[in-house]
Amino acid sequence: MHHRARDIRGLTVGFLRATTYLGSNGKKSVWNVDCTACGATVRREATELLKQKKNGVWASCGCQRGATVGAKQSTHQMSRHPGYAVWRGMVSRCTRPTHPAWENYGGRGLRVCESWLRFENFWRDMGPHYRPGLSLERADNEQGYCPQNCRWATPTEQANNRRNSVRVETPEGMITLAQAARIFGVKRSTLAYRLAQGWAAPALFRPAGSNTSTT
Repeated sequence: MHHRARDIRGLTVGFLRATTYLGSNGKKSVWNVDCTACGATVRREATELLKQKKNGVWASCGCQRGATVGAKQSTHQMSRHPGYAVWRGMVSRCTRPTHPAWENYGGRGLRVCESWLRFENFWRDMGPHYRPGLSLERADNEQGYCPQNCRWATPTEQANNRRNSVRVETPEGMITLAQAARIFGVKRSTLAYRLAQGWAAPALFRPAGSNTSTT
């Protein structure tokens, strides 16, 4: 690194984190920067990053431009609608490392599909089925947010889904109850009942109707 270049290694600006000094472009120092939102690596001038940091800019490599611009320049007139708050929460916990729930969402690889980074697209897919009091639920808790994996659910349905995300030891390793149900062809409710009754493998994972001796 040139002795006059400022070391900004580790500097984080929104989704961007400076990692490797590349040299000078003749006037300014240039760095490789990782985008935590999508995993891309891009080049940025140190002065640009420092200016964005000072101004409180939530920067990305460009992958979040649709979401941020959509939020700032929206014409959907729904910024006060409960559905908009649901969308903002979904995007934030999957894309913002500073979000309190990041560790359980974006931090473990859960993502929002590209289309849903714009509220208009999310509401086009989910709005027709929304009713007051419902919340957004993923059918498979190991997968992210997309039309195929999401639905509106009542608080009771959400609670049941969380119970089904309990992890269980299987011949395939430690996996969630939902995953075990798919792999072994047993209903999640059946597995939950058998666990509560103290059943052990292999009987725990036998399809209903077969010899299900618990010994």
